[in-house]
Amino acid sequence: MERLETVDDIVELYCVASSPGKSRLYVGLGSLFLVFAVIGVWVPGWPTVSWAVPAAFLFSMSSEGMFRLTLTNRYFGSAMFDYYATGKTIPQHAKYATVGLIALMASISSYFVWLVSTKGDGVLADPSSWNGADPGFGAGTVILVGLIGMWYVGFRVPTRE
Repeated sequence: MERLETVDDIVELYCVASSPGKSRLYVGLGSLFLVFAVIGVWVPGWPTVSWAVPAAFLFSMSSEGMFRLTLTNRYFGSAMFDYYATGKTIPQHAKYATVGLIALMASISSYFVWLVSTKGDGVLADPSSWNGADPGFGAGTVILVGLIGMWYVGFRVPTRE
């Protein structure tokens, strides 16, 4: 695919807000996610960014004007423009960093899940003393999901040349 050069070219190819029904759906879901993000400001442990990012995505897809605003935003517009202009690709270094962060966070998360739910109050060197309620499925699930994410980013997301 050749690189798209203008915002108009990108909007013409990728803007999906072609029907009022889709627009309302995207605005409705974006509003719901935004409410969840605002709740995260006050409720400890409730994520904020994890809800705000999809909300921004849904709002940008809700109308051509919002999509244009996303592509021309002074803070992150150039990255979004490059992503769409090159056919929804990411640079190789970003791919490495993303896969590395997924591996790191999945490892840390699975360790803490194992520590709390499998090991419990037991002694590390004596597995028979582990008194947690989970035989290891929680930590294994976190590792499996992390591996799927690493595979997806590594092999399914196109790399920018």
